[in-house]
Formats: sequence, structure tokens, C-alpha cells
Amino acid sequence: MAGMIDLDPALQQWLGATPWESPLPGWTRTGAAARLKALATAHNLTLTAYEPPEEEWVCVRAHDATAIASTLFPLAFVTVGLDEVVCRWLPGLTVLPLASMVAADYRASPELLRATLLRFGWTNDFSSEGFCVSDLVVESVEGALTAW
Repeated sequence: MAGMIDLDPALQQWLGATPWESPLPGWTRTGAAARLKALATAHNLTLTAYEPPEEEWVCVRAHDATAIASTLFPLAFVTVGLDEVVCRWLPGLTVLPLASMVAADYRASPELLRATLLRFGWTNDFSSEGFCVSDLVVESVEGALTAW
């Protein structure tokens, strides 16, 4: 599909890492959540509900901007208008563009998804050739496959 953002280059750097067993240097679940909470407080953003350990993503929002970051990998999807702030507050973070939480703007190799963001696999409704950030959030929850 034209216009898809290929996540393979971003995910490739974490191939072989298992941050759910041993956190990546400088990026832990609690540390990531605390940093995003500090970002939200400093910039008057809303921190959405985050329920570890099931949830692996933290989302901060303003009325017209969103950043959603993985707590396992230093990776965030960020809208224009918030990207510069996120990069300043979270140096070393891999920032990818976010136009919409529900538009199927992304693709990735199934092998890389299974080795990183979707280690539990995914439901039949998910396609690695066209998915949205909301799909990643839902599919990354352990037990998502059995919930269907």
C-alpha cells in the first residue's frame, strides 16, 4: 500500500532484545511511565490511563496533539506539534510520525513484530501489512488472543 510507514528500520535495532525479561539500558517500564508523566505535568498534557503490567503503552494528549510511547522499547508515535517537545524531554527516543490513532498507516515484517512489539502474536483481525497504533496497543496486551 502506498504511503505506508515501514516500521522495520525502527524495530530492527531491537531484534534479539527481550525488555520484558531484562529492561533495555536507560528505558524501563517504570522509568518510561515516570518520564511521560513528568512530560505531561510540565506541558499541561493529559496522561491517559496506564495499567501495568498488562499495558505496554503510555499516552499523553493535548487537545490537538498525542504521543504514545512503548514502556518496553524507546519508541513513540507522536503528532506534529508535540514531536519537538517529546524529543527534548526524552532524548534517545525513536520518534515516528502519528497522523491518527485509527488510520492504518503502518506496516512491519511479521518476524520483527513477533520479536518486539507483538511477542504474543495477534488476532486474525490484525494485518502486519496495514495497521494503526490503536491496533498495536490492543494486540500487545497479553491474553488479547484468548479474549477473542
